[in-house]
Amino acid sequence: MRTMPPQSARNVALDILIRVEGDKESTLSEIASFVLNQSTLDERDRSLAMDIVFGVLRHRLMIDHAYKQFLKARAPLNPEIREILRIGTYQILFHTRVPHHAAVNEAVKTAGQLFSRREAGFVNAILRRVTRCSLDEIRFPGEGKDPAQALSSRYSFPMWMVKKLLRQYGVSKTSQFLSFSNEHPPLTLRINTLKITLPEFMEWMRKNQPEVEPVTCRYSREGLSVSGLALKAEWLPLQKGWVYIQDEASQMVSLFANPAPGMRIVDFCSAPGGKLTHLAALVQNKAEFISLDLHRERLKKVEENCKRLGVSNVRMEVLSRETLQEIEKRPADMVLTDVPCSGLGIIRRHPDLKWKKSERMLKSMPENQIEILEKASDLVRLGGFLVYSTCTVLEEENQGVVRKFLKRYPDFELEKEAGALGDAARTLITPEGFLITFPPETKTDGFFAARLKRISVSRHF
Repeated sequence: MRTMPPQSARNVALDILIRVEGDKESTLSEIASFVLNQSTLDERDRSLAMDIVFGVLRHRLMIDHAYKQFLKARAPLNPEIREILRIGTYQILFHTRVPHHAAVNEAVKTAGQLFSRREAGFVNAILRRVTRCSLDEIRFPGEGKDPAQALSSRYSFPMWMVKKLLRQYGVSKTSQFLSFSNEHPPLTLRINTLKITLPEFMEWMRKNQPEVEPVTCRYSREGLSVSGLALKAEWLPLQKGWVYIQDEASQMVSLFANPAPGMRIVDFCSAPGGKLTHLAALVQNKAEFISLDLHRERLKKVEENCKRLGVSNVRMEVLSRETLQEIEKRPADMVLTDVPCSGLGIIRRHPDLKWKKSERMLKSMPENQIEILEKASDLVRLGGFLVYSTCTVLEEENQGVVRKFLKRYPDFELEKEAGALGDAARTLITPEGFLITFPPETKTDGFFAARLKRISVSRHF
């Protein structure tokens, strides 16, 4: 990649977007943190840079369609030029406070710094044509003819994702889901009851930040939705461990799991520790926890969160055959498996997942999820619980995985109790006993969970 031009919000956004495109392993959060930490931007420009990054990733196909209509036959665009055009087009079409001429001029200036006057002139010509467009005037491929293509281009989702959603939900619900997934998500906090109560926190906010109005969540009794807060790592409630940033749907998984004091609990895919620390708070640290993860570096993040939130009685272990054999000798009362998945339920927070996931990856996902369940199930005592959860809305990764597992392993059965959920959250439990949040309806992320009870110790293969 060429050396980036002098720093500005747009150029830092360009750096992040190019890295996201080229690095399929690192997350947007990891890449953005690295680039921003190397930058000299103030808080306002950091916020603008990330607004551009999220906006381009959320609306990429629509943006591409908008500027590509003005391209004449030409070789594939250079990656940097393509991202410069995307940033400029995003600001022209979506940023009402950014004058069109400013968006064009900044893009032309960056192209000139990175390339030649010829490339800068090319960017100028294309973006000036884009300024004569509006979102309302754009006609998308497939409209009125091919619902999948129309939804894909209008909401900027890969075609394979749209087709999967259409098969499961139909046109109306898929359209609602795609639209909701492009919205800016609220800041949602979980009150850490190991250190503070909800009334105490609300009183602190009233005295110290009266301009911010936290609103209690509908489904999670410990959740707060906060608007108007310029969140920084130095914010006192974060530093003190009074709160943990966690969507309401994710919070409900631990409530649904329904831990009890005195339990021996294994968190099978633990990092970064959000659900483990919630389980610990629910039993006020009166349980024994084992945190497992494949990577020691990721366990350090769990350890940091436990320390900040005041969670004790946690043993950190790298997931290995030896560790699993040792736990099997004294099986757990509960094993939580928050498994890797397609992540479709959290795309509004992680729009890079649209472009990092592939249909080929998804084909192997359910079998990998069942394999994790199989390994985790060996750690559950008779009468104990295996909790399965994902952050996706696809049945093949959710109900489908649970049903296949139960068919293979009749020593488990689906538990139908609603756990520690309140009245509102109980409406999200299906007749079979699954916890399902569908984002447009719940206004949360999309999560799934199931509680499986071990009813015998015999296995039939």
